[in-house]
Amino acid sequence: ATGSVDCTFNGAPGTAPITCSAHNFAMNYRTHSMHLTGDVKIVRGDLSVVADTADATASGQDFKDSHWVFTGNVHVRTESQGNLHADHTTLEIINGALSSARITGMPVQFEQTRSKNGSLAKGHANTVDYDVVGGTVKLTGEPWLSYSGGQNLMSAASIIYNVRTQDLEGQGESSGSRAHMTI
Repeated sequence: ATGSVDCTFNGAPGTAPITCSAHNFAMNYRTHSMHLTGDVKIVRGDLSVVADTADATASGQDFKDSHWVFTGNVHVRTESQGNLHADHTTLEIINGALSSARITGMPVQFEQTRSKNGSLAKGHANTVDYDVVGGTVKLTGEPWLSYSGGQNLMSAASIIYNVRTQDLEGQGESSGSRAHMTI
């Protein structure tokens, strides 16, 4: 039988702690690094990440400034309504807050319930770059997006989606390909 381990790192004052659980972990206090395996789950505020493995390095023992790499069956849930499924995810935490995320897969699949009308936005891409501060998600690598019950479709070389304002922008490649949209 496999057991479980739990850990908590307090971030900057006024921020939610980072909690983690896994079947196994190895921690090196000298290098401020950690390796977790087996049903890994990391939670901070409304962000949760589940994966097969996770590796983290930090500038100090509190992990308030840290770099996390998740691999295998990655599921990211954030912004209270969004879900991502991927092969690999990298998160940057600065001063106890999520700063950015890079998600890759073949493909990354995501969905978000749109708060303005409650409809589901769905899509996929090979790479998703999430700028937390700006609230934008940039999709590249054969991105595709569908919303309003599948009635509105978009494909382009890159798609930029603002998760807060729900604004959408598609861009073709410089080599002449065009963005496509069906309304």
